[in-house]
Amino acid sequence: MFLPVLRSQASDEQLKVWGPQAENYHYIGCYAQTELGHGSNLSRLETTATLDIERDQWVINSPTQSSAKFWIGTLGKIANHAIVQAKLIINGKDYGAHPFLVPLRSLRDHTPLPGVVIKDQGPKQGAISMDNGYARFNNVRIPRENMLMRFSQVSREGVYSKPIHAKLAYGGMTAVRTTLINHSALSMARAVTIATRYCAVRRQGNVNLATDLETQVLDYPSVQYRILPLLSHAFATIFSGYWMNDMYAQYNANISKGDTSLLKDVHVYSSGLKSYCTKLAADGIEEARRCLGGHGYSLFSGMIDFHRQFLATVTYEGENALLTQQVSRYLLKLYKDVLRNPNMHLSPPSKYILSLFHHNLFTNQRCEARSIRDFYQPAVVLLAFQHRAARLIYELAEAEKASSGWSDLNLECMRLSKAHVQYIMIENFYNGIEKRFNNHTNPTIDQQNLLTAVRSVYHLHVFYTMETELSEFLEDEYFSPAQAQWVRQGLKDALKAVRPNAVGFSDCFGFTDKFLNSALGSYDGRAYERLAAMTEREPLNKDLTDKNGVIWGYEEYLKPLIYGQVGPYMGKATGAGSSKL
Repeated sequence: MFLPVLRSQASDEQLKVWGPQAENYHYIGCYAQTELGHGSNLSRLETTATLDIERDQWVINSPTQSSAKFWIGTLGKIANHAIVQAKLIINGKDYGAHPFLVPLRSLRDHTPLPGVVIKDQGPKQGAISMDNGYARFNNVRIPRENMLMRFSQVSREGVYSKPIHAKLAYGGMTAVRTTLINHSALSMARAVTIATRYCAVRRQGNVNLATDLETQVLDYPSVQYRILPLLSHAFATIFSGYWMNDMYAQYNANISKGDTSLLKDVHVYSSGLKSYCTKLAADGIEEARRCLGGHGYSLFSGMIDFHRQFLATVTYEGENALLTQQVSRYLLKLYKDVLRNPNMHLSPPSKYILSLFHHNLFTNQRCEARSIRDFYQPAVVLLAFQHRAARLIYELAEAEKASSGWSDLNLECMRLSKAHVQYIMIENFYNGIEKRFNNHTNPTIDQQNLLTAVRSVYHLHVFYTMETELSEFLEDEYFSPAQAQWVRQGLKDALKAVRPNAVGFSDCFGFTDKFLNSALGSYDGRAYERLAAMTEREPLNKDLTDKNGVIWGYEEYLKPLIYGQVGPYMGKATGAGSSKL
């Protein structure tokens, strides 16, 4: 995060000085926000930056044990600079958290600078090569100009100029959350590529009498139900990643002109998508690993290490459950604004909230599907997801009236955020497909077939998501029992439609065998040969045995046990003469 935050928060003049130093690795940087006591809640951070007007310096201090910076990547042993989030204090007044460029280690010999205490924080799950660190600052002085001053400034006289919007301080986290949506898509795609290829190679169970071959594991509906939706989720997340990238790029262009109109949308939708997509991918990677059977527990599967590293994404840059509250709070505010002004402008992802203004009409809405074929119409699908999200907004508003505090509404927030994000993802998936594959005036047969195949993946994502959340479509009778049955049948039909092209779709992600590093998921399908070859190269089978294949330590440890020379049965074994082998 060091470079993204530096680029987005430093002024043009600061970037002229610091940018080249950071980009050529003269400054090896880290982003120090999280503390022992607080994480993504900037308003509660305890580290302070107090202005000494006389000396024109900031004094960076960690006043409590819980204010120590923690979990900071590259801080433990490598970084020599940090962008530190600290409370800006002038003449006793707290102006909230702001970013400061703080030197950590000498550029001459890499020793920690006076007042800076740095430690590597120790073992953790995943990313074991990353030196996440701990730091405390004991009245560390830096120049006043080391405050990142793109959006807010402090003059030589100690006059504070506030930013055009208070939430601009969250720009660094928003950038990383946007990146995590794309990371989730590629990680899920990586897992499903391995699982799809292996389950197409693996044969087990029922035997075809004509060929004397067992059934491909991927042909069992129970396996298809576990793997193929992950394929559709990966594509859905990719298209939502594209959408979020475009929105973030437009936001940056607007900010450079002083226009903050997109800030709330970018913050909320990046938060919601980060929360949903990282969980979807973390759960999906584990499900894909389980579909590999016993081989899924082997490091040679290519799943273990990257899954272990990915798991942290559900926590950093905003804990997922917490982020759902930000999404829901924003949607609830828009609903209240609509009640006051039904003609107000809403961005496309939230326009469905307008339907709640006439609540009596809204409660009488019912799904328009008259047959299973109607669920293949995008308008029917999008209306269903819009209705569900809108109803949950209304229920959150009613629950708020009866609650004793916002914390009582955590579960409602989780449901609403998920519903809203699922709607966005389905719309982005459909729009992305139509834009890229349905843009021919006179399509050829091959182009038509490709569009049909790609749409089958979209329909699988729709039916699987609907089936998973079916209770929320039924509880206000928006779906009838018959329509619920059509959804279930549609899911089964979609699995059958995707299955013939499943391996081809996994190949579309373009992963090389070197990147996958998987014996089971190689492009050529030679899973068993590669697994055996990796076993041959295992150090225990090569470097740690003698020329006869006997493991080191046999003479010292195993032989005395076998010959009864140690332990409670010492003297009772007959040794080599007791066996004919």
